[in-house]
Amino acid sequence: MTFKFFKKAKKNHIGLDINSEGITALAVTVKNKKLMVKNYAYEPFQDQVIQNGLIVDIEAFIETVNKIFEKQKIITKLVNIALPGNITLIKTINLPNLPIEELAVIVPQEAIKHIPFPIEEVNIDFEILENPNKQQNTNKRIDVVLVAIPKTIIQNYMDAFKKMGLTVASVDVAPFTMIRTLANAGLIYESENIDISVLVGDENTDINIIYKGNPIFTNNFPVGKKNIIDSLAHSLEIDNMAAEKLLPEIALMVPGTNIDEIDPQKNKAAAAVRSIYNNICNEILKTIEFYNSQNIEAVQIASIFVAGTGICTQNIDKYIANRLKINTVLCESLKNIDNTIDYGDNPIYPINIPALATSVGLALKGL
Repeated sequence: MTFKFFKKAKKNHIGLDINSEGITALAVTVKNKKLMVKNYAYEPFQDQVIQNGLIVDIEAFIETVNKIFEKQKIITKLVNIALPGNITLIKTINLPNLPIEELAVIVPQEAIKHIPFPIEEVNIDFEILENPNKQQNTNKRIDVVLVAIPKTIIQNYMDAFKKMGLTVASVDVAPFTMIRTLANAGLIYESENIDISVLVGDENTDINIIYKGNPIFTNNFPVGKKNIIDSLAHSLEIDNMAAEKLLPEIALMVPGTNIDEIDPQKNKAAAAVRSIYNNICNEILKTIEFYNSQNIEAVQIASIFVAGTGICTQNIDKYIANRLKINTVLCESLKNIDNTIDYGDNPIYPINIPALATSVGLALKGL
């Protein structure tokens, strides 16, 4: 028997999804053995604060974080953050099947072949993967996912949070936090299914082929919500702020859509954003094709899960499914998490749910 007063209390963490537009903060707690949202807030940046993943205006960044903590009355000092895939190196490599202690020595040596800067300037982590292609699995070789992040980038965030009296409990990679969210929602399973996660961020899109909850292949390319807004603003000859407000009202046309009922202006808007989503669809296909070219047998994708701030128009899941002929599902970021509290000025609307994939994944890590 363990008495309650001998149990170590769990320390609350808050997940901060930081991008070029602002910060989404979300904390999850356990009550009556159920997960529930404890805090949620979004605060936009007033000026350019984040550039290429780095904090370029420390004071404005601190002011934004402080606003969130004050409005939500957040008392925790532990934060989990994620970095976008474009400023990290993610690589799947094949290594000898050795004990984890020996791999910890070999991986940094192998990383030198893939990292374009001195090894002492990066932080490295790795995870052993299961290969779905059974013919390539042998007792002598294993697949390992390698992640490397420049120390200067991590220090950049550490310094900012230290000035606020906060501690960075963990630094994650945005596309991997989405996988944690999918697992909590029961959308990926410990099965033989091979799925794809697509995280459309503000400036980049991360595509991961997933097997048994692990990313076995990763691709990042520079297309995101900003491209969608720019395309829409240019097409309708409106400013970017007006274009962003219009996005949730736009519906992509899919089979069964009654064209006669569509407003001509919104039809033009849908065509503008469709060109960007077509680029994303093409990149998903290229990712599948490249992965298959590296393996003995081609894999069959069971489902595509889409999330991120760039999933901001209606019918995007249906559009991708029709375009690629693969079952496509919106990431239900808050599935299996009680979301009944009042958020005041920051309500969570259904169209925002896929955008919470990163912040939810970070909050879950705190548990």
